[in-house]
Amino acid sequence: MLKYQTGLINQEKARLKDKNWYNQRFDGCLNFIWMISEAEIMAETRKMSGGNFTSHFCIFENHRVDWYIDIADMQRVTKIFLSKAKRINHLGKKLIKEWSANNKSFFSFLLRLSKTDLSAISDKQLANIYKNFSDIYLKTITSSSLIDGFALGSDEIIQTEINKLLDQRQIVKSRGEFFSTLTAPIHQSFINQAEISLLKIAGKIKTLTALKTAFNRPAIKRLVARHQQQYFWTKNNYHDNYVLSEQNFLQELKSILKSQLNIAEEIKKIQTAPRRNKLKKQDLIKRLQPSSYLVNLLEISEDFTFWQDERKKRTFLYTHYASLLLNEIGRRFGYNLGQMKYLIRAEVIDLMGGRSFTPSELAERSKLMFIYQRGNHYEIFSAAAAQAIIDYLLKNKDHSNIQDFRGLTACTGKARGIVRIVKSVKEVDKVKPGDILVAVMTRPDYIAGLKKAAAIVTDEGGITCHAAIISRELGIPCIIGTKIGTKVLKDGDLVEVNANHGWVRKVK
Repeated sequence: MLKYQTGLINQEKARLKDKNWYNQRFDGCLNFIWMISEAEIMAETRKMSGGNFTSHFCIFENHRVDWYIDIADMQRVTKIFLSKAKRINHLGKKLIKEWSANNKSFFSFLLRLSKTDLSAISDKQLANIYKNFSDIYLKTITSSSLIDGFALGSDEIIQTEINKLLDQRQIVKSRGEFFSTLTAPIHQSFINQAEISLLKIAGKIKTLTALKTAFNRPAIKRLVARHQQQYFWTKNNYHDNYVLSEQNFLQELKSILKSQLNIAEEIKKIQTAPRRNKLKKQDLIKRLQPSSYLVNLLEISEDFTFWQDERKKRTFLYTHYASLLLNEIGRRFGYNLGQMKYLIRAEVIDLMGGRSFTPSELAERSKLMFIYQRGNHYEIFSAAAAQAIIDYLLKNKDHSNIQDFRGLTACTGKARGIVRIVKSVKEVDKVKPGDILVAVMTRPDYIAGLKKAAAIVTDEGGITCHAAIISRELGIPCIIGTKIGTKVLKDGDLVEVNANHGWVRKVK
């Protein structure tokens, strides 16, 4: 575990201000985000010597987190991949295999935990379960620095390699489409797996003659119950544990049936998308004859898209089961779940060992907190002390005169619409059909807004990011990695998005 070090930030402030940082934004709390951050900093042999990150800082404000990754760390990890991609085939698959035993241990532990009555065990047993669970989870996600280091640091390099190839082949037009096709995902995301499962139930219901009584039929009830057991966790994030009930899924089924959607066509469209992407990519590779180096980079990107999705699945399941544990620990020691979420895992263990925290201290953390990690040490600030550090490190630049900006094409197409800045899942409902969804980055729980958007624009994200994957699955124009989209644009702006050429322009 990392160690608290008083005075760490004062030693580092001047150096940190001059650094370049990659910003990610989530709905998140300290306890759950901490696990990812600690995993990324942890050094181990599986990370290919130097594949761990060295520093992070996070700003927590009203259940939202802005997480800043040292770009030098990303570049170093990407460089490791670039050197190995020139001489090692199937590198991504080999790395995924390194963590396969940990993943099995994680799901085995979940199975045992799901059958445990937490209220009936001793404090010592509860402490052991929490410690073992967090340790097992941590080992499954130490790969995060590799996933983020490659996914977030390689997009421009891959684009450069693709452009070199297109130059050699004297191809000038539709370069965004070539990039989108060559980097498209070839695996089904867990969100789409859940949607296919629900659509199949809707399809069965639609074949029944008496729709009014269909939901009361034992066969349909069993299908809904099975779906609920498999996918109750899919709306979770790094802060909230949403246990979707059978009633939630019944309401979704009713909405599907009411929409007059061609269910069979929709299932086919979603199910065949990865296969279509793979065939289009294979056809283009055969036509363009890229170098083995570029082919290796594209394969690593495919594998890491899958690996990243699997990591999200585990983090959302961790949110569920850790919430159950934190709630029970809090009940016994006089804290509510909201307060428990603002303790790091070492503090939770200390709490069960006799340490205490004041309600005001935890309330301050949930409102505004700054945490810095470097190597094996960290320091936490809240309230005014946190704000002073934030103001020092992140003085806002003036973007008022910028009328257009560029990014990377994740999915081609053009759109014009009204901007809706989404800072949290709680703001997704403000996106109306035809709007342009603009965010620092998107998350799986943004899906309701993404489906209504005419286009997606993000500040951050690489070719394996959520926005890139979902936009291709939905066929929505998408530009990622603009760096300044949420700073230049504001709610109500009218903009044009040309994802074919990677630019966004305000319309006067």
